[in-house]
Amino acid sequence: MVNIDNVYKTVLTILNKENRGYVTPREFNDYARQSQLEIFESYFSAANRAASNESDYSDTVRSVGEKISYFHNNAVMDEIVFVDAVGNNIGDYYEWPLNFYRLGSIYVQGVFAQEISDRDFSFVNRAPLTRPSISSPVYILHEGGVVIKPTAIVQATIGYVRRPNDPVWVGTSVAGQIIATPANVVYSNFELHKSEETELVAKIVGLAGVSIKAIDVAQIAAQKETQIIQSEQ
Repeated sequence: MVNIDNVYKTVLTILNKENRGYVTPREFNDYARQSQLEIFESYFSAANRAASNESDYSDTVRSVGEKISYFHNNAVMDEIVFVDAVGNNIGDYYEWPLNFYRLGSIYVQGVFAQEISDRDFSFVNRAPLTRPSISSPVYILHEGGVVIKPTAIVQATIGYVRRPNDPVWVGTSVAGQIIATPANVVYSNFELHKSEETELVAKIVGLAGVSIKAIDVAQIAAQKETQIIQSEQ
């Protein structure tokens, strides 16, 4: 994890160096949340690029995979039963967990479920040999969750990548000076790999620079961020 207190103090130091202004804790938390999500999302695009050239980027695949693995999660899905006009069960709908970000796999009573489309389901359901069963379950993606076949499923478990928790800096800052930071306060640190601290600082300084209309600060931060990203490729 990246210590949010260190990042906040670094950001204030950079902004105050030339009396450029400062960001309030509330503004910082907004910038911190946005910056963390941008870096988090970049893991997946980097993984896709590297995977397509795995022979040349094996180290990148492993590095990004390690960063994403921290967010892997498993959960039992909540079921909502769909019925038709006469009360027949037409499908078991399961909602994504509240912190869901990307789907990994779905298991129905311990059996791996295969993803199919609505169109394909109409074909596989016609023949006894391909019709979904407890030993050969399928799921169809829908907004907010999945429909799993066959009906009357006892339990569905999802393996997924969760969203990072929002970072929150707690304290008091006036005119860029931290005048009180309660010793008993528990911060919500960034959930990113510790190697991301420099990029987090650059992103947040850039956002703050735009906010306080210090365009040169924002430009310098953007250049620094570009250098960091290029060095990681």
